[in-house]
Amino acid sequence: MSLSLNQSRGVVYQYFLSEGWLPVGTTTQNWDQVKLGDMGIDDPALPSDPHMQKQRIALDLQRFFVVLGSSVASAKNFLKGKTKTLKELAEWLHQNQA
Repeated sequence: MSLSLNQSRGVVYQYFLSEGWLPVGTTTQNWDQVKLGDMGIDDPALPSDPHMQKQRIALDLQRFFVVLGSSVASAKNFLKGKTKTLKELAEWLHQNQA
């Protein structure tokens, strides 16, 4: 069963809110316009694993989709796009469900 776009948006919002990734000034009205580069993911990067936090976020999101009855491809490469927004991430996750 695939999650709807609104459900996918809810997963993204709840995840980043509960994990403390949303920057100061983020509201329920503008959270989806937050850019990945504004959240400091892997900044600074570990020399031995420059995308460790991106991998963790991607795995966490996959886990939430499974818990909700769906599955989704890893978003690790998507998370490397610093100009991408959380809205675009939610849309990507919605479109890449198996």
